[in-house]
Amino acid sequence: MVRILPMSTFRPLALSSSASAAPLVRISSARFFGAGDGACNPSRRLSLFHLGSAIPQGKLFGVKAPKMLRVEGNAIVAATGGSMAQASTAITQEGALEWVKKDNRRLLHVVYRVGDLDKTIKFYTECLGMKLLRKRDIPEERYTNAFLGYGPEDSQFVVELTYNYGVDKYDIGTGFGHIGIAVEDVAKTVDLIKAKGGKVTREPGPVKGSNTVIAFIEDPDGYKFELLERGPTPEPLCQVMLRVGDLDRSIAFYEKAFGMELLYKRDNPEYKYTIAMMGYGPEDKSTVLELTYNYGVIEYDKGNAYAQMAIGTDDVYKTAEAVRLFGGKITREPGPLPGINTKITACLDPDGWKSVFVDNIDFAKELE
Repeated sequence: MVRILPMSTFRPLALSSSASAAPLVRISSARFFGAGDGACNPSRRLSLFHLGSAIPQGKLFGVKAPKMLRVEGNAIVAATGGSMAQASTAITQEGALEWVKKDNRRLLHVVYRVGDLDKTIKFYTECLGMKLLRKRDIPEERYTNAFLGYGPEDSQFVVELTYNYGVDKYDIGTGFGHIGIAVEDVAKTVDLIKAKGGKVTREPGPVKGSNTVIAFIEDPDGYKFELLERGPTPEPLCQVMLRVGDLDRSIAFYEKAFGMELLYKRDNPEYKYTIAMMGYGPEDKSTVLELTYNYGVIEYDKGNAYAQMAIGTDDVYKTAEAVRLFGGKITREPGPLPGINTKITACLDPDGWKSVFVDNIDFAKELE
């Protein structure tokens, strides 16, 4: 379980740095470690990466570096010239890229908030055919989680619903798109949803320019689901669609920082949008992230309903450093969650979409 904490829980950390004498190069620790929501104090952040009087940059990814860094107050000080610092950073990124590609990653679940948990669970189980996998109430923090899907969490992508006590409505915003579900008969599924009182926003029919039959529905909270007609698949919860303001920038970030593969990119000039499908495996066998760019739109209202995606990793500490190196913002420093000891780290992509990386071994233990 990944906890969704209220925004007031987090406080940004302001770090200062003063000028240093030549020839030392001074790099603000806020930039190097990424101050932000949930950031630790400088001494705790430094201890995460075993920083002592001097550390070799790139040690985290097992690569050689031509210079040494040392901690001096709130700064990471490099005893070298600017060109050497740039060369060392390039080597570190190379090592990070290599590690990210080898990391054992999988999309675990998508998290969002709902106003009536029992009503939503009923809709998902009766109309969409999901199973309630587990439910956990945290009364001391006034929220309840429910995990639903089409198979076990240790091998399939699921949805995590969060109900915060006393909150019955959220703003979905304009940035979140939909969740895709692969079904064998779209028309039959739509008829069932209508019979149960569900809302259909697009009747079954082929996509323009394709033979793929789709339909769109809404759940009780207004979240959209795209039904895609496919044969049997090991991953029925097959897509999460988010809108972005710069598609090429987003593709590069998810390739480098998240280790995803660009499966394909398709431009639709007639309707003025472009999509990119990204993931950790083929679209017909694994859940994918669909990034959508609408011509001329560079920013979206994210609302307060959609929370994040969760992704498995073998090492949250290396993951956090790779995210920083490739332009992401760490909003929760890597480390164990209080109470359950599952190690996580949280970050934002260039558009502000949040993801949480979860230690694979800890996640498996959590499901036992």
